[in-house]
Amino acid sequence: MKLQRLAPRLATLNTQRLTAQPLETNRLRGSAAVKRRANWLRLHPLCVDCEREGLVRAGDVVDHIIPLWKGGRDDYETNGQTLCNEHHDAKSLIEAGERSRGG
Repeated sequence: MKLQRLAPRLATLNTQRLTAQPLETNRLRGSAAVKRRANWLRLHPLCVDCEREGLVRAGDVVDHIIPLWKGGRDDYETNGQTLCNEHHDAKSLIEAGERSRGG
């Protein structure tokens, strides 16, 4: 019964607002990903944004420079950087706004 009532409303839904997001990315997961992140942080321990500001601060997060949802590769050598939590949170906030507006 609910599907019968919902179907006519779905037909009138404005689909132009909906943007297709990839359902799956080629992303390393699990213990292999944890090891890769730990190795990256060992080799690149400082936040790159703090360094640009003349500060020396340890990085906590390996960030994808171009987000995966925007077509970036899950490859730290070409698309990775170390950020502190503060800079990563700020970058993520900006990217969330871009993504909500359709990228």
